[in-house]
Amino acid sequence: MLELTDISKVFFPHTVNERRALDGVSVRLASGDFATVIGSNGAGKSTLLNVVAGRYTPEKGTVAIDDHDVTAMAEHRRAAMVSRVFQDPMAGTAPHLTIEENLAIAYQRGRSHGLGRGITRAKREFFRTELTTLELGLENRLGAKVGMLSGGQRQALSLLMATFVEPRVLLLDEHTAALDPTRSALISRLTAEAVERHRLTTLMVTHNMQQALDLGNRLLVMHEGNIVLEVDAAAKQAMTADQLLDQFRRATGGEVSDRTLLTE
Repeated sequence: MLELTDISKVFFPHTVNERRALDGVSVRLASGDFATVIGSNGAGKSTLLNVVAGRYTPEKGTVAIDDHDVTAMAEHRRAAMVSRVFQDPMAGTAPHLTIEENLAIAYQRGRSHGLGRGITRAKREFFRTELTTLELGLENRLGAKVGMLSGGQRQALSLLMATFVEPRVLLLDEHTAALDPTRSALISRLTAEAVERHRLTTLMVTHNMQQALDLGNRLLVMHEGNIVLEVDAAAKQAMTADQLLDQFRRATGGEVSDRTLLTE
């Protein structure tokens, strides 16, 4: 469960450059909820993810995960509960390490550390089993350096690393935006399967309206630091991208950026 209550975040306060990125945002995701988030550039979407991740501390409001107040918890401590996949396929993995070494690091997230072999036979078999879900043949390339993988392969690996440890909250920050349409479709499908398989509470930012409708059971529209529209599962299922665009225009006063018009 993820609950944000009256969250406000201001950058450059009390200066001529002051910008209110979040203005009293409240949202509650039950365990297993998968909410997609759309909005104009500068609407506060990435700031919202950064507040959940602990990168930013809000000036006002609280962040709770499974009824525990984590508002003041540092990002590195919150990482045991929150996993994240970024837009850049080069982020989220260590290119100089092998696939199995990257997986071993992710596997230790939130676990106690002690002396012992980093990669055991049992772990290696577990990694192979998990990698087969990606349908990319990476289970046969455990010793390959991650830096040699394609962008789509690295993003698929990042998604696996973020989900197979079953975090309390999964954050997806436009994680398909840098991929070609074929790889984007693959990562979208793998995302839906992983979230369903592990019953992950998920918050996903996207500029693609069709993707926002296709994935998840809730949809949030942000504008000028606020959530201005919420769409539930039933309405999402019945809605077309054109209908969502129309509601988006009405909710934001007609402001639609070029990137927001992406519907394929």
